This record gives sequence, structure tokens and C-alpha cells, in this order.
Amino acid sequence: MKILFDHTIFIHQKIGGISKYIVKLNENLNKKKNISKIFCPISINFNLKNTYTEKYNLFNISKIPLFSKKLIFFINNFLTLIYFYIYRPNFIHLSYYNNFYNFFKIPYVLTVYDLTHEKTKRLTQNLDKKKVIFNAKKIFCISNNTKKDLINHYNIDSSKIVVSHLGMDQKIYFKIKKKKYLLFVGSRSSYKNLNNLLVAFSKSIYLKKNYKLIIFGDRNFTAEETFLLNKLKIYEKVIFRTGDDDDLKKYYTNASLFVFPSKYEGFGLPLLEAMRFGCPVVCSNIAVFKEVAGNSCFYFNPNNVINIKTTLERALKSHSLRKKKIKQGFQQIKKFTWKKTAVNTYKEYKKII
Repeated sequence: MKILFDHTIFIHQKIGGISKYIVKLNENLNKKKNISKIFCPISINFNLKNTYTEKYNLFNISKIPLFSKKLIFFINNFLTLIYFYIYRPNFIHLSYYNNFYNFFKIPYVLTVYDLTHEKTKRLTQNLDKKKVIFNAKKIFCISNNTKKDLINHYNIDSSKIVVSHLGMDQKIYFKIKKKKYLLFVGSRSSYKNLNNLLVAFSKSIYLKKNYKLIIFGDRNFTAEETFLLNKLKIYEKVIFRTGDDDDLKKYYTNASLFVFPSKYEGFGLPLLEAMRFGCPVVCSNIAVFKEVAGNSCFYFNPNNVINIKTTLERALKSHSLRKKKIKQGFQQIKKFTWKKTAVNTYKEYKKII
């Protein structure tokens, strides 16, 4: 068996959950059997750069030069096509949506992470997503919630879909003495619901007096966000930070709470990341978070700012409750290992072949 992971996500994403999933899956597939390889001649991705298992990566650049993304994507596609006929894998496992392989009738499987674009009525970045989904030999979904959304939106036969949860590194960290801040991690798209969190924070005298809110991401506050922070009179209390995985680890380890207020997600990997670093989690009561986190979190209604506010206050005022959730979190991450993800994926590969 020979499987080739393609380059697509490693040009779209500098760092993030999707590229980590492909890298970790490749690493674990190759621990016992040398069956897979990542092929990405030109990349901007941090996770790919720092993995030492089977890969073909000539150039890892810090960022894509202006107006050259389509050219780099074409070069990667063209070289992948050549390599496919040299390496002769059984099929390609697409790292993200790429319709290029359909033109050459190259067999592939696909992982669908979420249906954010469809659920939030955003554009699909000019990728013929529907065609890519329908022509896949097998579709892996990272949660039961994503599988349900995929069936409802695209009317895909459920027998073609396999649920394969993401994994988490199992080494845990814990620091008893926490610092006086709440942590938000990730992009700030509308469905991430940061605005409701900011409003909830601004309405709490207790939070404003005792805590700060750190926003960890890849871009600083926009003019619109700065205006909102000033309007809510919390500009001095909300701090932007950026960095790599080591920096993020420190923020998770020291945070009093990790807050995940999203209205929609495909999985919610930061939930497990926070638990791994001994950070109690307060998050939305959406179905996918309950699927991933079980009873190890404090839950709130993401559409109700008063409920967000009171849940944050209750969590912070009870040391015993936070301690209990941290212990439950350490147990919860044991259910999600990259080894289990690789084993489940390998079983499906064998069925396809």
C-alpha cells in the first residue's frame, strides 16, 4: 500500500488544525509501516517544516510573495502530477479541496473538516468543492456533526462517509498557580462569536476588575475591533498576542480559563489542547463541542451574553469546580489519540484497495 498526501493545505495555511492533522496522520501511519508520504514542493506551513517523517518538501517559505499564490499552486499541482506517475500510489489523500486531480481521473480520498462556508454563506474560495466531494472514493469526517452536515447539505450517501476523530498529543502539563487572564485562540470570523464574548466581558464588574482577556491569533485588531473595544470601555483589558506553538503552550498553561464561544465548528481541537495543558474550558453548548468535550467543560449559550457572563463568573469563583474540570479534561483527551486516528484511517484505506 502506498498513499500520497497532497500539498493543498500547506499553501493555504501557515499553521493550524488541518495541517497538523495531515502531518500527525502521516507520522503515525509510518510508525509501523512505511506506507504514506506528504508531497508538497513549496510550502508556507510550520507543521510541515517541523515534521521529520516521510515528506517531499523542497522549499518552506515564510510567506507567499504578492500575486504569486496561483503560480505556486500551479507548480505544486504540476509536480504532484509528475510524481504521482513516478511513485504510483494507490490513491491520493487530499489535504484540502483541490479539483485538479479530477481532470486526470486520479483516484483520491478526502477529509471534510467542517461546512463553515456553507453554514455561514461564505464563498468557497473558487474551489469546485461540490465536484471534489462527489468524486472522492471515500470521505473522512472529523466528527459526527460534520458527517450530519455533509449529508444534509450535499445529500451524500452515508455509506461513503467514515467518522475519524482528530487526535491529541498525550503528554500533559499542569501549573497550579494560574495568571489572571482568560484566553481566546484562533481566527476572529463572525461564527467564532468573539463579539458576544467581548460584550459579556464588558458587562461583568467582577471580570473587568480581576482579569484580562488575551486574544491569541495571527493578525492584530482591526480598526473595527478597536472601535468596539473602546466603545465597550475594555480596550485596556483586552490584549492581542501572537506566536508559535511554544508560545501558545505557555498561554494555555498559565490561563485561568480558555474560552471557546463559537457558534459552529467541525471539531474544536483547541478544546483538547487547552485540556492537555491543564487549562479549564468554558465553551458554547453546541453539539460538536459536547461530542468532543463531554462533561469536562463549563457550557454556555453562545447567543446569550448574560449567560456567557454568568458562566465565566461561576467558573472563576469556584476553585473546586475548575480543579474538577481540569481532572476530567485529562481523562477526556485519552479518548483522542493520533494513533487511533491512524489505525481507523488505515482500516478504511485497506477496504478501498
